[in-house]
Amino acid sequence: MTYYTVCPDCGYKLLKASDGSEIEIYCPKCKAKLLISIKDGKVLIQKQTADKT
Repeated sequence: MTYYTVCPDCGYKLLKASDGSEIEIYCPKCKAKLLISIKDGKVLIQKQTADKT
């Protein structure tokens, strides 16, 4: 089964992924950095903080 994921900030459709996926992505619309994990049919979206190096 595949899952569609949208940005929690702006609602932009980001990607389609299957169970067991772990993806780090920038939203092209609002520039938020997101970590998306799909495990056991659950989609978890975490906002990442900007790294200052």
